Amino acid sequence: MKTPRTDSVQWALHGGLALLALLTVLPLVIMTAMSAKDLGQLTLSFWAWPSPIRWENYAFGLKVTLHYLGNSLLVSGAVCVLTLVCAGLAAYAFSRFRFRGRQGLFGALLLALMLPNALLLVPLFLLCRELGLLDTPWALVLPQAAGALPLAILLLRTSFDGLSRELFDAARIDGASELRVLWHVVVPLSLPVFSTVAILNLLASWNNYIWPQLAVQTESLRTLPLGLAFLVFEYDLKFQPGRVMAAYLMSSLPVLILFLFMTRPFVKGLTSGALKE
Repeated sequence: MKTPRTDSVQWALHGGLALLALLTVLPLVIMTAMSAKDLGQLTLSFWAWPSPIRWENYAFGLKVTLHYLGNSLLVSGAVCVLTLVCAGLAAYAFSRFRFRGRQGLFGALLLALMLPNALLLVPLFLLCRELGLLDTPWALVLPQAAGALPLAILLLRTSFDGLSRELFDAARIDGASELRVLWHVVVPLSLPVFSTVAILNLLASWNNYIWPQLAVQTESLRTLPLGLAFLVFEYDLKFQPGRVMAAYLMSSLPVLILFLFMTRPFVKGLTSGALKE
């Protein structure tokens, strides 16, 4: 039975959560308001809602970020697909096969999770230089996919271990190969976890700034974070913060759309399990 004290605690908890949600959304609201103003509006009425709205800021923001958006979509998509394929095959091998050194190799993968990313920058740079990959799209895709593999393998193997062995036995009795078992049995039952891994990799690759700055020098290969870093100087936007905020807003839209449509699969992949034995 609820008591007045219980109701007060719940109201306080909900109020605190609402305040945190408001503080989270507030920077986005300020950025949106700034993106619709010119310098005069920002100087005279910073906190007022823009009137009139400077639509030319958004046209400029879309124009200067469109190429970088395309690069980021291609790089992030390639990293995500490569990670899912390699991690799915490796996790299936760790989960369903028994071979010499299996636990030691998996332990080495777990140790790789403990290494700070900054510690790997110099070895990765030297390796890419020796392989002739610097200033190429491969320098953006391969190292990021390799760095995402340990966590992806861990999440997928945990999911695969929870699947019923009877499903695998039935598929093998029907004559299915290991790849068919993986594709037709394991993947459909583990879609929430695959979605979680995909979202984590997309966001990590999309927001990566340090590695692209080291790996590429050609302007046409810049990803979105790297392109935005040079935006103010290349287009002389020191006194045009509205255009800068419009470019930032345009660059945020793909991530915002991804968040709106993929939140439920992401949470489901983190909190729910598949069939248990």
